[in-house]
Amino acid sequence: MPDEKHRDSRLPNSKGSQPGNNADTDSQIPSQINARSKIIDILTRVETRHSFTDKLLDREIEVFPEVDRGLITEVVNGVLRWRYRLDWYLSRLYVGQYDTLIPDVKNNLRSSVYQLMYLDKIPAYAVLNEAVEIAKKKYNQKTANLVNAILRNYLRQARKLAFVEMKLEYMERLCVMYSHPQWMVQRWIEQWGVDDAIELCKNNNQRPTITVRLNNLLANSDSFFKMMDENGIEYEAHEEFSEFIRIKNFSEFRKLDFLKNGWVSVQDISTGIPVRLLDPQPGDKILDMCAAPGGKSGFIAEKMQNQGFLLSMEKHPNRASQLRENLKRLGVQNGSVIAADATHLPLNEKFDKILLDAPCTGFGVLNKRVDLRWKRKPQDLENLQRLQRKLLEVAADIVDVNGIVVYSTCTIETDENERIIEKFLEQHPGFKLENLVGELPDKYLWNHTSVRTFSHRHQMDGSFAVRLRKVPR
Repeated sequence: MPDEKHRDSRLPNSKGSQPGNNADTDSQIPSQINARSKIIDILTRVETRHSFTDKLLDREIEVFPEVDRGLITEVVNGVLRWRYRLDWYLSRLYVGQYDTLIPDVKNNLRSSVYQLMYLDKIPAYAVLNEAVEIAKKKYNQKTANLVNAILRNYLRQARKLAFVEMKLEYMERLCVMYSHPQWMVQRWIEQWGVDDAIELCKNNNQRPTITVRLNNLLANSDSFFKMMDENGIEYEAHEEFSEFIRIKNFSEFRKLDFLKNGWVSVQDISTGIPVRLLDPQPGDKILDMCAAPGGKSGFIAEKMQNQGFLLSMEKHPNRASQLRENLKRLGVQNGSVIAADATHLPLNEKFDKILLDAPCTGFGVLNKRVDLRWKRKPQDLENLQRLQRKLLEVAADIVDVNGIVVYSTCTIETDENERIIEKFLEQHPGFKLENLVGELPDKYLWNHTSVRTFSHRHQMDGSFAVRLRKVPR
């Protein structure tokens, strides 16, 4: 254990400034410190108000210069990925109950240690000076002294702490080393084995590659690729899902008008799988039960060539509004959007095809949803399974005879995938799983009736999908 720690049994009260309300002081301090104040503000709001990290970053950093936007994004995402490990180190440098520290102070320390541990372009003295200055301005000199002492002690003891980390009991060492909650790692080891669990954790800590889907309702593919080449944007079209294109430098890509003009939609390659299984055709009557933000609905409409009827549902009115705007941007003309709870449908219709991309734990997208691993609790699994079963019941009632229901998730949890489908089929003999061999490359098939992808195996989000057909009785 470290031989030097720093105690502050009574952290001082704020001098009146609260997280997120320090605009006056921020305007009086240098740009770099201002950016770091915003880092702390975003991290604290994610932790205490359950805000969504990606939405805060989209909404609140546009006013900063590009170099500061890059710093804020890197440190916020980095701290959230590595929070478990950062807290393990910091808890050994602070005498007392580290968990009781004011969130603002914790996130000042976390963001500073993240920079010292993982970034090599910022001098240590600059990190320390800025952290101390922020603590002094937000609180007082006593807090600044505490922050200064802990960070200096980290620099002295980093190697010793790393040695202590390597001597931890095996499960604890995995959780610290790869920064995941223990209950989550334990589940993955039980389901997939140690090697795959470790690879999943490693991949969740990688910076994700952003993928876009080329929207052929509006885009001219020749013009698109020509403009990409002319602007020096590196890209790679997926060999099996050619509509999906990996973008090497998304910040440069965003400067072009492709997103604004609806030529592309930001979507992972895995989102193409349930749409391919659904096989939308012109003239179909299709329901997308949980459609926001609209990427899959847009892809469905494209496959339908804007012919037929597409109904896209979303429970929350604000997300339904976003869904409506996205489909308009993508040039969808054969679709309608309703804000309604899909477990209590406000209509009496039958559909040829239904996509149920069910709400789930999201354990297949943890490298993009960097805050999700800390927000999820074991109880969420039970709650979500009840919802998934209820949504499948609704889909079963409103799909027409000989119609199909595609059930998909963006999680790797068998309890939300195979177990849900097994239970459904036990209770609904009028449905059968369809054979998918030949429809997708074998590497995506878990067996002949289901698709499963893993981020570390397939270079796309973790996902699951099956196709159910309602047979005549």
